Amino acid sequence: FNIDSTTVAINGGEDYELLFTIKMEDFDKIKGNPNFTIIGHMTQESEGIHLITRANTKIELRARGWNALSED
Repeated sequence: FNIDSTTVAINGGEDYELLFTIKMEDFDKIKGNPNFTIIGHMTQESEGIHLITRANTKIELRARGWNALSED
């Protein structure tokens, strides 16, 4: 499958890790901590709501999710 793993993590039906954001100036506080997995950074609000991944891929963040009971 040609599926981006970060897109799956953000929108998939299972929660394996808690995802959160922090201010860029706080990044050094968690950098290198083995308890956190850095998946990228956010764009400025004026540029829209996007995640820039570690692979430098720009992903638009929209309300999405998984509905296990959906018939679609």
